[in-house]
Amino acid sequence: MNGFAVINKGLGISSSDVVIKCRNALSRAINEKTKCGHMGTLDPMAEGVLIVAFGNATRLFDYLLSKEKSYEATFTFGEARDTVDRAGNIIATSQLPKYQQVLDVLRKVVGEISQVPPKYSAVNVNGRRAYDMARAGKDFQLEAKKVNVKDITVLDKTFIEDACQDLSVSITCGSGTYIRSLCADIAKEVGVCGYMSKLTRVNCGGYTLEDSVLLSDFVKNPLEYVRNVKGLLQQVMPIIQLDEKTYIKLRNGRCIDSDLEDGTYGVEYNEAICFIINVKRNKAKSVCYLQD
Repeated sequence: MNGFAVINKGLGISSSDVVIKCRNALSRAINEKTKCGHMGTLDPMAEGVLIVAFGNATRLFDYLLSKEKSYEATFTFGEARDTVDRAGNIIATSQLPKYQQVLDVLRKVVGEISQVPPKYSAVNVNGRRAYDMARAGKDFQLEAKKVNVKDITVLDKTFIEDACQDLSVSITCGSGTYIRSLCADIAKEVGVCGYMSKLTRVNCGGYTLEDSVLLSDFVKNPLEYVRNVKGLLQQVMPIIQLDEKTYIKLRNGRCIDSDLEDGTYGVEYNEAICFIINVKRNKAKSVCYLQD
């Protein structure tokens, strides 16, 4: 079965565990083992929108990777934690910053910035996950990378006297942005300690919390919540219809002339999403099959 589900991931469960539970539930429902994967991980201490794909829809990962995502996060100042979230151990403390200081730094982190991922993350380091090496006490460094922060808006704040203790923000950002690192960098720039005490992904791939279903509800009745792959694909690229002759040529791997603008397109034929084509310099070729 090809399709996807929009899961509202809860606290304390990994994205991989969500995938396992969804895969097992759907496999039982259709009496057939199915492939399953998520379209952008969420840490165990984060919650919110997690897209889970089934069957050949798992091949869409790279196409969804570049989509913007939106989060609501709470940054807590005055403490640093080894995991940079509330699950970690306190490793340092500091005074609290002035609110205006924090606002001044927020303006600096909008746009393309350089960011080092947290050591407690799923980043691959010579074939090993960074979080495994961190938990084992290994000494290693992660390279900085360019990420894009489109917008940060303050939602709420709490004070102790005239100092800012907690700051709740809405963040829209590009692929690969670590909100934990963003929090740590903001705190460092202000000259204090800080960690991310809450994170909710509110939009991923064009789907919001209102579109999502609790994992427990999906497991009870997976067939009710599996969506057609067309809905996922049209969030990231145009969908086109082809005549039979053109469809067969592309389906057989031929490169053909095309008057479409350069770009990537999903192909629908006989009311089914069949494959993805890439158009470049008036030439079109299939690059990803969604039907075997």
